[in-house]
Amino acid sequence: MGPTTTNPWLIALINMTIVFAVLAALGGIMNVIKMVDPTQKKSAKPAVAPAAAPRAAAPAPAKKSDAEVMAVIAAAVAAYGYSSSQIACVRRLSAAGWSQNARIEAISARKECF
Repeated sequence: MGPTTTNPWLIALINMTIVFAVLAALGGIMNVIKMVDPTQKKSAKPAVAPAAAPRAAAPAPAKKSDAEVMAVIAAAVAAYGYSSSQIACVRRLSAAGWSQNARIEAISARKECF
């Protein structure tokens, strides 16, 4: 059978060399595939792009009022199949509700992990 080494450092060195050689080979294969990928969209590069004239800054989008937002939500619920008499309440919650829900979920998830 031949000589067998029991030196853990030599075994680790051989194993790490094999692992990194395989990783380097896979990286090379990935680069070759990236170069010859037939599904990649090729963009035509224009020779010289004309200089664009400076434009005026676009106005900031106007904030929708709460009434408009509530009307859109009510319309969406009504479009889903509920009549206006079935919609009991539509109220806007503050953004703090989302963060509070995330905190509660994180706490309950930690309890399940332990």
